[in-house]
Amino acid sequence: MNSRLILIDGMPGSGKSTTGLAIHEQLNEQKIANVFYHELDDHHPLRIYDRQFTSFSIVEEAEWFIAKVEQLFTDFVNNPIHRNQITIVESSTFQNTIGFAYNMQMSEDRIMDLTRRIQNILSALNPELIYVYQDNVEQHWRWICDVRGPEFTQGRCGLYSDDDFVEAGKFWTKNQDFVCNIVQHWDIPKLIIQNKGYKWDEYKLNIFEFLKLADSK
Repeated sequence: MNSRLILIDGMPGSGKSTTGLAIHEQLNEQKIANVFYHELDDHHPLRIYDRQFTSFSIVEEAEWFIAKVEQLFTDFVNNPIHRNQITIVESSTFQNTIGFAYNMQMSEDRIMDLTRRIQNILSALNPELIYVYQDNVEQHWRWICDVRGPEFTQGRCGLYSDDDFVEAGKFWTKNQDFVCNIVQHWDIPKLIIQNKGYKWDEYKLNIFEFLKLADSK
C-alpha cells in the first residue's frame, strides 16, 4: 500500500465509522502503524471549532470558510505524523466540507475551486477513497433513524413525520448527487460502494481487497 491516507465518506449513517474501525483493526493486526480519526473525535485536526455559520451565500462567510479549510488541510498534510503512518479519516473531505458547503448555499464555482484546492493539498499523501453511495436516500434515512432511535431522529435531525422523511430524502438526494459527481471525477484510487441492501460482510471484503488488506478472520 503506497497510500498514506484512506478517506471514508458518504452521507450520515452510511457505515463510515464501522468501515474506518474495521480498517484500523486490520492494520493493527498486520502491525502497520495507523491512526483513525472518527468524525466526532475531540480535537479533530480537520474540524472547525471557532465559528458558527449562517449561510455561504454571504461572501464573507464563504471566504472565511474556504481559507480556514485550506489552512486545516495544509497543516494536516504538513504534520510529519501523517507521512510516517497510514491515516484513516472519516467524513472530513466530502460530507463535512464539500457537502456542508453545498447545504449552506455556497456557489458551485466556489465549491469546485475549494474541491480542487483540497485535492491538490491531499495529493502529497497519495490518498485512496472509499465512498458509500445510498441507492435509496429516503429509505436510508428511515432505516438509520429506526436503528438510532428518537434522540437521533428528532433531537439531532428534526424528523417527526412521514412528510419530514420525504423531504429529507429529497434534500439529501440532491446533496449526494452533487458530491458523488465530484467523487467520480477525482482522479485517485477509489471504491464506490452502491449500498442497496446493507450487505456489510460483502462490502468489507470488497474494501479489504481494494486496499490490499488480507482479512485474517
